[in-house]
Amino acid sequence: MKIVFRKNDQEEITVVLQSFDGDERNFVYTDMIKALIKDGELETPIIEGDFTEEEKRSIDDMVSDINKVTKETLKANDSADGPGS
Repeated sequence: MKIVFRKNDQEEITVVLQSFDGDERNFVYTDMIKALIKDGELETPIIEGDFTEEEKRSIDDMVSDINKVTKETLKANDSADGPGS
C-alpha cells in the first residue's frame, strides 16, 4: 500500500491510500495500520504537486520511520509468539 500526498495550487494537501492495484480511498489511520500488519511495510510514497525538497524529505523520512517501527514490532511479536511462549 502507498500513501499519496497531493498539493494543489492553493497549497492544500490531500492524503489518500493507494492499494497495489491502484485503487484510491480516503486516508484513514486504521486502514493504514491494517495494511502494515498485513503487508509489513508501506511502499515508497507518491508525492504530487509543488512540494518543497524539505517537505518531500520529511514525507520520505516519516514513511521510513513507520516501516522501521512496523518491522521491529512485527519481529518482536513473532519472537513472543514463537516456541516456548
